[in-house]
Amino acid sequence: MDVQAAVGNYASAIKHCKNLERAHRAAGNGGRGRRDAETSINRGAIVMTVAAWQAFVQDLATALRDATYTEMGDDFDRPLLTSAMTQWRSDFDGAMERFSTPDADQTISLLKRAGFNPRPSWAWRQRGGRGSGPVQVNPQHVVDVIGMWLRIRHDVAHGHATVHALPILTAVRDPKVSAKLKADPTLRLTDAIDCRNFFTSVVRVTAEAAAGYVGQPTPKWEEMPRLLLGLHPSLAKKSPKT
Repeated sequence: MDVQAAVGNYASAIKHCKNLERAHRAAGNGGRGRRDAETSINRGAIVMTVAAWQAFVQDLATALRDATYTEMGDDFDRPLLTSAMTQWRSDFDGAMERFSTPDADQTISLLKRAGFNPRPSWAWRQRGGRGSGPVQVNPQHVVDVIGMWLRIRHDVAHGHATVHALPILTAVRDPKVSAKLKADPTLRLTDAIDCRNFFTSVVRVTAEAAAGYVGQPTPKWEEMPRLLLGLHPSLAKKSPKT
């Protein structure tokens, strides 16, 4: 596997999240009241997006492992090196199988087994919103937002009726929303879209850096994704642990 294949697999998986967003719009009737069906679709889209991110990290780890073996060659003249590389691959594959919580720390730990630290690549400039200029997203913002989305994924996957009131959620940031709803937010379509855009942004910058690290071409997309944190960086705060 190479880095382009990892990106391609992610792009294929994330299409299903886009399909859920279309289903949400088709289910909506524009009426008032609680829309349980649409909320369930939003919850499912967020779980699927995080799953696509986890699969991408595992695929990228595989690409880095394969690139390492390609550089070393299949035949080693030195038995000690052959033995060491065999053990390294066994340990690496075991770490991938145990990779189940794709937070920033575990993602970095897995990819660093191949010598690649993705954290420095988690930075970009994006629009600051109405009346403000561009803002800088730095790696700590990305780390914190990954943690927040995993907290939401945890709440949904465990069947919790409510989710944590975190600043990544539209209702929490909406000045028109009541204090009660801010404390007990529902998941909106905009949240599902923000989650997808954010993880796709992290996939893009991570893949580009990984491709450069192993000397492969910059990955191509059918449509190059914009780099979006999903909220103003000033609102990204360290989230509760999952």
